[in-house]
Amino acid sequence: MTTTENRQKLFVAVVTKSESFAATVATALACLGTDTRHVTGTRAGTDYVDQWGPVFGTISARAKRFLDEMLPCADVELLTTPNLDDLATELHRRSPQANQHPDRGPQPWAAGVTVLFLIDAATAVPGTDVESRLDAAVSALFRLRDEVGVGLSPYSVFVYDAHNREAVYSRTLGNARKLPDEDWVLGIEAVRTFTDLVQTRVANKHAVIPETDPPASLATALTDFLTEQAGTKWGFHFFTGSIVSKMIQDCSTIAHRAGNPVLRGPSEHSLACGALARWQLQEAPFLMVVTSGMVDELRGTLANLRDSQAKGFIVFGETEPGGWQPFQGTVHHEEDARAVFAARGIPCFYLTDPSRLGQDLAAALRTYHLRKGPVALLASPTVLRCADPVEIPQVTVPKQRSRVSEDTVDAVAHLLNHDPGVLVWQCGHLTAEERSLVYELAHEAGVALVDSLGRPGTVARYHDGQVVDEYLGTLSLYGHSPAVWRLLHPGGRGLGYDEHAIFFMKSRVPDLATPFSEKAFYSRLRVVQVTDTSRHVAPFADIPVVEDLHSFLTRLRPRVEPEQWIVHKRRDAIAVARNAPGDPLATVPSTPMTHEYFFTQLNAVLNDLITQHAYTYTGFYDVGRGGISAVRNLVRTGEGMSGWYGRALMGDALLAIPAVALSSPANILGFIGDGALHLVPSILPSLAQQLRHEGGRIEGNVSIFYLLNGGFSIIRSYRELQHAATADAQMSLMTPVEGDWQAEWGKTTIRHQRLPDVDPDDMATKLLTPATVNLFSVYLAHENEGDTIMPLSRKNWRMP
Repeated sequence: MTTTENRQKLFVAVVTKSESFAATVATALACLGTDTRHVTGTRAGTDYVDQWGPVFGTISARAKRFLDEMLPCADVELLTTPNLDDLATELHRRSPQANQHPDRGPQPWAAGVTVLFLIDAATAVPGTDVESRLDAAVSALFRLRDEVGVGLSPYSVFVYDAHNREAVYSRTLGNARKLPDEDWVLGIEAVRTFTDLVQTRVANKHAVIPETDPPASLATALTDFLTEQAGTKWGFHFFTGSIVSKMIQDCSTIAHRAGNPVLRGPSEHSLACGALARWQLQEAPFLMVVTSGMVDELRGTLANLRDSQAKGFIVFGETEPGGWQPFQGTVHHEEDARAVFAARGIPCFYLTDPSRLGQDLAAALRTYHLRKGPVALLASPTVLRCADPVEIPQVTVPKQRSRVSEDTVDAVAHLLNHDPGVLVWQCGHLTAEERSLVYELAHEAGVALVDSLGRPGTVARYHDGQVVDEYLGTLSLYGHSPAVWRLLHPGGRGLGYDEHAIFFMKSRVPDLATPFSEKAFYSRLRVVQVTDTSRHVAPFADIPVVEDLHSFLTRLRPRVEPEQWIVHKRRDAIAVARNAPGDPLATVPSTPMTHEYFFTQLNAVLNDLITQHAYTYTGFYDVGRGGISAVRNLVRTGEGMSGWYGRALMGDALLAIPAVALSSPANILGFIGDGALHLVPSILPSLAQQLRHEGGRIEGNVSIFYLLNGGFSIIRSYRELQHAATADAQMSLMTPVEGDWQAEWGKTTIRHQRLPDVDPDDMATKLLTPATVNLFSVYLAHENEGDTIMPLSRKNWRMP
């Protein structure tokens, strides 16, 4: 004899206004009952079952045999309601905990109580199309979970409607199913889904209800530490992987609850791109989790993270030590991923022993502060599963004291005050306080300000809506601004050592930063370098300043008292360099457009938006001719992200856009060549997933210009300019261009438009529309001259 206490209690909830749908499910489930397993609310209908044929008979018999073994004594109640609101009322009334504690509100149901939801959305859920009805059903079930405490999973929720052929998406809650045309098929699905749910939630003794499963110790320790360090600023970046799936789930849950960004990407590499962009633009630390064997998938962006001294952790799933040729293992007798990290200068810790996790994490947390870039953690399954409390020894890091030298600050002050030569300041990333000091000192002393191709917008033409007269453009190996070149080469002659000084602020003076040869640095250029890292001092720096920039500028400020005739002389030189005539081709329309024409037209739109509408934006510039042209020709309002930084990896800027767009209200302009576009996975599927199904929001305007000329332009120009060779197949690229379209993803509008020309009014309207992603396919022509793309093009015949 069985008692009430040891009987399983399960529910099947059917939401439909269709009598046929309800009758079919009730008839199918009736076949699963026995003398001890009561299925109430159903109707026996052997005539119907006989008509359903042998396949239903076989399926139902095997399901019943399984249930006789795994669920012999149970009460299964079928609830049928015409809508989800009525269903909520019925389930709440039957909740054991709600009945026991009416004054405490709904309580979580016991682990053994399970509900299978079969929802006929076409008749019982409001909405104009399949996706809107599906979203409405899912939203209602989430509310039901919070109000009543029912468990939800893909195995417990099935939503029937017409088949949506527009997209395929495996939801974390619920399955979308086409309503079968024949009753026997729906009957089989009712039997199958119920039996699958029993096997998953009842018969599976290893199953753990997520709400009761404690978070992994590693997830708690790292998220707690990052929250202590950066509050809600740090972001969680993830892809997926079996060995790290629990770690990802725990970190996502913790980050969501705390209000930290949770950011996915189309590949592991894209996670590194997004983390780099958020660090460069927002100084946001990160926690990144990738699965085993993916050490090499981050590409050279891992080195870029190191070079940028980004703060964060990258958790790699790793196999247990000692295995023979372990699947996806990277630490075993034939290879050792730790050597890869060592070669790249990335701190790495191999976490294999839960009993040592506290000490290992203390060392990793201490390393986080040393500004060596991200900290890599290779974690074994044993450590990833560990959920025990971990005591981490107190992490103490001595405060770094700025190295102050009166000699260097006096030498720089003398240059600003008494040397009549041209002064150029190229700035790396600046804090808000540093940027204000730079603009103030540059104005007072007549210093020309420039940015670089690797870090565009660190200083810019506009600041807080006002024109920065001292800003001249970009100084770089490729695409340097003509005004900058003219300032340093008046009348075509390069300035001598005593006639100028170039300051590199917060910069290692990489090869990309200037068009000058190494020989020129040693023999002709006067170089002042300000860096807080002594190992970054260039061997050719004439005045090396090893000090925090803010400290240095603060000490320099009261000493700047330049002679006014010197200031006027410098300002006159800046004005002459800026006002020289440009390339006349910039005014000539053509199809396809020249780079000069397109960017001149777009620049006019941006100037108007900035001055008339207080428009600001963050630029993303990918590696290629188009990205160079955008840096060289467009006005900026602040710092952007360049794929040219570090390893110059095509596609990095494109892959970085979603992470910033989803975590910042800023407007974004992206400039992506077709070579970079096709080199990396599309950002659209994962972006759509976050916007439509994961609560992601884009508040500003994101406009991405795909710059299409059907080839790898930089390589082609190199061949044609350096070797007088014609283009061959390696430089050609087939780029199909889809037609114009528009869609709504969540609360974000996304549209694609072919752009053979620029309509200024239409472009302005599109760039000002919030909560919008614009994808522009821009038709451009390849050419070698213009934009000083290659060194030889500085002799462009079109320039005066």
